[in-house]
Amino acid sequence: MSLPEQFNSYESYFDACTQFFEEYQNLYNFANTDVLVKGIIDDIRIDNFKDVDVFEHNFELRSEGENIKLFNDFFNKLDKLKVKYNNIEIDTEYKINAPLGPKKKHEIICLAKEIGTLCNNIGCDTVVDFGSGLGYLDQVIFDTTHYNVLGLECNERHYVGAKKRQNKYHIDSTSCVKFIRHRITEHSHVNLSEFLNDKFQNCNSFCITGLHACADLTVDAMNIFLKMENARAMILMPCCYHKMRIENLSDGKFSNFPLSKCLKEIYIKNRGFEYMKVPFLRLAAQPQLSSQSNIKDLVFNLLARAVLQIYACKYNYTIKRKKRKAVRVKTIHDNFESYAQDACTEGFLFVQENLEIDNLIESNFNNKSFDAKVAVEELNSIWNDLPPETFKKAATFILLQNQLQPIIENFILLDRIVYLKENGLLNTTCRKIVNANISPRCLALFAHK
Repeated sequence: MSLPEQFNSYESYFDACTQFFEEYQNLYNFANTDVLVKGIIDDIRIDNFKDVDVFEHNFELRSEGENIKLFNDFFNKLDKLKVKYNNIEIDTEYKINAPLGPKKKHEIICLAKEIGTLCNNIGCDTVVDFGSGLGYLDQVIFDTTHYNVLGLECNERHYVGAKKRQNKYHIDSTSCVKFIRHRITEHSHVNLSEFLNDKFQNCNSFCITGLHACADLTVDAMNIFLKMENARAMILMPCCYHKMRIENLSDGKFSNFPLSKCLKEIYIKNRGFEYMKVPFLRLAAQPQLSSQSNIKDLVFNLLARAVLQIYACKYNYTIKRKKRKAVRVKTIHDNFESYAQDACTEGFLFVQENLEIDNLIESNFNNKSFDAKVAVEELNSIWNDLPPETFKKAATFILLQNQLQPIIENFILLDRIVYLKENGLLNTTCRKIVNANISPRCLALFAHK
């Protein structure tokens, strides 16, 4: 990662970014579920788009909006903050024989290749995988490099699954690939030394890695790397920035963001705590649009959930998901009546705010105040009353957020790079290592001593 040519210091770049984020916080500083309740998209003017179909595959917001001051100013400022990454070609040399989707296979192959190259250059003989899951990455690392691999995983089911897979499919790796159940914290350097001494007596130097190093795991791994002398290299692929620990619920400030002294000073000076909250970090982790082809689905998902929120606010309900994918939107084909039916009966729990959710069995049947049939009828009425302009505005809103996302993610990652440099690790950078059209989490932090 390098600074855009307009900037000659991290301070000037951070300062320009924070001012930009403050100016355009109306695009992100709220839950997306509130876009209708709070009238967020009402401020988006689409007068010049009256005769333009924003859902066409060749629609380009930048070119269509070049004569609209709001968009023109936005893009002019945004372009100055962009950091360019080289495109990644798909690597087809190595094949993974495992029940994984193309996205996961591509991520594993690309990361394993980068680990092999870095370890070979730095002279590492062992790789430690933080959050090893079912061990797919660890087996590929061993197959392609023959290094020792230690996989650390906190989930009991995944840890047991990795051991079973190894004994069934990779029995030849049992002496070199080891799995330990352990929850990583910033203090795990003590445990890690013990694990390495126990499992690999010949470990001289090692590389820390993590695929989908969620929330604070990337920062914890960085701090472990700084503390351990024989940790010589590190490659981490961060994700889920919005799940980072909040230090104080009253002010919403995070424990590990900002991280560098450089950004902390600018963050305080520019009152970043007012507009760099959970929605800011959530947008950083949001997948980018690879094309216009799925903009209709995204608009439907955004507005359908926003309509639920209108209903919830009207009747003083809190909406809680019953499962990770509350509504299987791919199976309802953008049919709101089906969405509302599924949401009210299967996907969400509607609880009046004066009730204790923990005292309810997670079923709307036990919430006597909620009538799913009545709710579905009213939700359909709200949906049908949405004017056509709302759908255009929602599409424009999504496209603007899509432009903002890489700037925010770069900003967060650069903060981590500067933190490592402040702590003496000058050989630190960020690179794209997977094809963004296959996996939106395509960036990796690199460091070596």
